[in-house]
Amino acid sequence: MCRADTKETYLEILYFRQFYRHFVFVEYGEGNRNKRMEKYFEVSAVVDVGCGDTKESV
Repeated sequence: MCRADTKETYLEILYFRQFYRHFVFVEYGEGNRNKRMEKYFEVSAVVDVGCGDTKESV
């Protein structure tokens, strides 16, 4: 449970593209989908940083 005086931020520590052929479905319109081949996907490693007063009040 978060208090009002805390702020959540994300710190990205690693980003790269992993090259791997795979299929993805792209939705267009109302319920219509197309399948297409992608050559890579993006990988991002993040750390959730809580800033501020994170002590629980007694």
